[in-house]
Amino acid sequence: MTGLIYVAIVALWAAVLIPMWLRRHDDDQARRIERHRVAMGTLARIADDADVAQGAAARRRRIIVAATATVGALATTGWVAGLLPGIITILLWLPLLAFLPVAVLAERRSARMSAERALDERRRVRRAERADRSDRDIPAHTQAEVPMTHARVSPPTWEEVFDQTA
Repeated sequence: MTGLIYVAIVALWAAVLIPMWLRRHDDDQARRIERHRVAMGTLARIADDADVAQGAAARRRRIIVAATATVGALATTGWVAGLLPGIITILLWLPLLAFLPVAVLAERRSARMSAERALDERRRVRRAERADRSDRDIPAHTQAEVPMTHARVSPPTWEEVFDQTA
């Protein structure tokens, strides 16, 4: 009889504590998911900011090259006119000669990164179009009949990514 009382007490405690624990676990999971979403949004903004910063850096490089080339051209004009000695003209061309290889390499890197981003975007759009076409090719009444071995593999959706934090 005493054992039955203990079992009843444990069952009542379980009936109270298990739902509380499950609720707390769900709340923790919801908080983790929300933190993850905020982090992903921050990363997306950082990527956008990086594109803006890359464009600004390219503009600065072009301005520096144009300014130093202008100074060099003016120095050459002054040297030809006899207003400046040749050594000053050479010294005024040196900043351009030093910066130009760096600017060219940075421009090539920037162009390569832009091309890679554009290629990735085109690939993503093509995959989405192929997935959309394959969805339309299978009639709605037969979609459930497609075996898992022939199921379409697609990139995970936003919700699927966040469900993995559990």
